Amino acid sequence: MTLKSYRIYLIVLAVMILGLMALGAGVRTMNAGLSCPDWPLCFGKVIPDFHPAVWFEFVHRAYAGVVALLYAAALVIAFRRKDLSQISRKSLRLAAGWGTLFLSAQIIMGGLTVLMLVKAVIVTTHLLLATLFLGAVLWMYFVVDRELSSQAVSETKTSLKSETWLPGWPVVILPVLVFSQIAIGGLVASTYAGSVCVDWPLCNGKWVPTWKGAIGLQVIHRFVAYALVALFVGLAVWAVTAARAGAKTVLPARVRGLFLFAGVIVILQTVVGILNLLFYIPPHITVPHQTLAMILLGITLRLWFEARSARLLGAVELVGGGVSDKASRAQAGLQASEAGGGQTSVDVVLS
Repeated sequence: MTLKSYRIYLIVLAVMILGLMALGAGVRTMNAGLSCPDWPLCFGKVIPDFHPAVWFEFVHRAYAGVVALLYAAALVIAFRRKDLSQISRKSLRLAAGWGTLFLSAQIIMGGLTVLMLVKAVIVTTHLLLATLFLGAVLWMYFVVDRELSSQAVSETKTSLKSETWLPGWPVVILPVLVFSQIAIGGLVASTYAGSVCVDWPLCNGKWVPTWKGAIGLQVIHRFVAYALVALFVGLAVWAVTAARAGAKTVLPARVRGLFLFAGVIVILQTVVGILNLLFYIPPHITVPHQTLAMILLGITLRLWFEARSARLLGAVELVGGGVSDKASRAQAGLQASEAGGGQTSVDVVLS
């Protein structure tokens, strides 16, 4: 499999994981989680007798099995690839290793979800492990995508130094904030706290009826959502105005596009969340609500990846010194030899 084909394979796998999570959200909102009361079999059978609710859960399990097999193939390929630079190989294998850990824990947690009768903590942990697994696969995709970009730059002998982005604040906070909100949302869903407030923007006629119990959990979820909307819309506006004003901070078009995309997604997510409340948590709205949250997480992970890549490139240029000619030939990688008086080798790929 070529590196380009592997990149396509990874993004297709990520989309399949997103679909699996959407199917899982449908299982939860339709209260079909215990349609198969045993695990790993379903009513003691590999393939149960047909019943709509039973097969909804069974298809979810079967789909999960297909995703696991496809990921196993991606894992093997990740450890067998030889056409990557040293640090790209290391980054890809590290992400694949974490993905394997998250998938293994996710499988166990999926079984416990059934065996422990869909306890809220177990269900939420099940969701979060799936989210981490999706993040690991996306990171693998980012590494391969950056490696291909590096090779393209090297082949054309052009410089993309102006395309680097060095933010003055820790971009890692964005995926952490989104992940935290997903965790809160998971608890709201698994404790059925989504329908405890019958109105919006107030909650049962008040902004904050209480900070305790299911109502308090719903209120916290709302206020964190408001803060995230303000943050991402603000960042989108900043990205546009920075580009027009010619700001000192270099903001590549792809990074600006990511900020704008995040702003659009967070607004859509808010609208869907409000509709979810007003229509009393129907599956056809709950599923898109969760899916949009995962897309937003993916965008923030890419922003983190871009920032991390730029900082690594900056570090390479400082180390490279006299080999800046080679450094300018690749945004995502640098091979330099004979630095200084002796024979040394630098092989850095942004990951």
